[in-house]
Amino acid sequence: MQVGYRRPYTMEPRPSTNYSNRFIFSFIYSFVLGIFVSSLIFIQPIWALFGMFVAITILSAEYVRSRTIVKEVWLLFIILFAFSLGSVRYAVKDFHIPVPPNHSGVVVSEPELRENSQRFVFLSDNGEKALVSTTLYEDIQYGDLVRVDGKFEKPKIISSDTGRDFNYPEYLAKDDIYFLMSFAQVELVSRGGGNVVKRHLFKIKKSFIERASSILPEPESSLFAGLIVSGKNSMPRDVLDEFRRAGVVHIVVLSGYNIVIIAEFLRKLVSGILARARSTFAPALAPAVSILGIFSFVIMTGAEATVVRASIMVFTLLLAHLVRRRYIASRALLVAGFLMLVHNPKILLFDPSFQLSFIATCGIIFITPIIEKYLSKVTTMLGLRTIVSTTLATQIAVLPLLMYSMGDVSLVALPANILILFFIPYTMFFGFVATLLAYISYVVALPFALISHTLLLWILGVSSVLGNLPFASMQIPAFSPILLLLMYVVGIIFVKRFGSSSHKSAS
Repeated sequence: MQVGYRRPYTMEPRPSTNYSNRFIFSFIYSFVLGIFVSSLIFIQPIWALFGMFVAITILSAEYVRSRTIVKEVWLLFIILFAFSLGSVRYAVKDFHIPVPPNHSGVVVSEPELRENSQRFVFLSDNGEKALVSTTLYEDIQYGDLVRVDGKFEKPKIISSDTGRDFNYPEYLAKDDIYFLMSFAQVELVSRGGGNVVKRHLFKIKKSFIERASSILPEPESSLFAGLIVSGKNSMPRDVLDEFRRAGVVHIVVLSGYNIVIIAEFLRKLVSGILARARSTFAPALAPAVSILGIFSFVIMTGAEATVVRASIMVFTLLLAHLVRRRYIASRALLVAGFLMLVHNPKILLFDPSFQLSFIATCGIIFITPIIEKYLSKVTTMLGLRTIVSTTLATQIAVLPLLMYSMGDVSLVALPANILILFFIPYTMFFGFVATLLAYISYVVALPFALISHTLLLWILGVSSVLGNLPFASMQIPAFSPILLLLMYVVGIIFVKRFGSSSHKSAS
């Protein structure tokens, strides 16, 4: 069967839906492959443009020769054109001739507090960005017009004892940052610059953290701030190390890893409650509640780019449930990832947040239903089966990537997550309510603060006990990215096989 043109200047009827889907997926996959290859190997833009020209020539020649275009030629055209287009998009993003920044400019990020320093993104008057580190004593805010004194340097690859080198220059380059300045002296010129909305969001965030600290002691207040708005930057180093060894550090990392788990838990929990109440609004209300919760989370974090990217991934999953389409989740996730790569192709290989968000969401979509089938004896009360299956799914999905990038694999992650994740939404809820009430009256906020404090103590206790076990974690030697790719290929084969068998048994 031929598709294409039946007579000159008259187009044949559109290909069937199966062919249309195949063409769309082929375009997306080829575009992503073009970005992937260009991230590893420098491809001159002229060659990518030449590939697009060849693709158009093949299509035109086929039409001129036979006045019709068979589906195989359409497919070849799409693959070659999309691959070249992905390469061109990466070249456009990567094309930058760094020029040393001027010493005067604007603070365009919220200062990130560390143990002995703070750092911020500095946008100089000549348009160049730099990551500037200074002392904790400097009073710096987003939007400040400042002058920095120090030496601008280009970032270098960070080597480690485990053989896992971190490409720090490319990691920063994805956000258009090409220079560093350490031990800078910062002189404040004026305040009130930057984006007005973002500036007010950061003020709300700062006020919220200060109010939470007034009703919760340390380290519970830092953990609560990490859960809600601050991520791991607010956590003491020793507590954070315990979280890493216990395999629960994802709950205080503002990425898709924890957003996926919490959002899916909220959706299933609300859906279960409404189902028991025989409510007809369960299919629509449950995802809507999760979407509202994520939207509030994004606002409270100041709408940082990493959080926004991670939230987009989860939004696609929840919207799929909202419109009640069985297979729309995976397609929506694919389209969301594609659009994000169109906007910034460097996040494919150089943004761990994007990678974990995408893979964790894939785990929720494809692996959770398989695991739930084998956990039929686990009670659904209070969403326990959901917690176990979702935890297992995300752990399985991201494990190869974590082994490759980090090398430190927690052996107690499953029990730690089961013991902790159930309490995370309630900890966030009671802490959030207590903090809001603290603006009115500390006495009114006290009962909610006590509940939140108890839950936070439990989380800290579990991570401390399990994280300090002698066998809590295991170091994995560095291995080739080819092996990482092979792990995921084998994983995809198993998921497809068990997913198909699960679908047949269900039907």
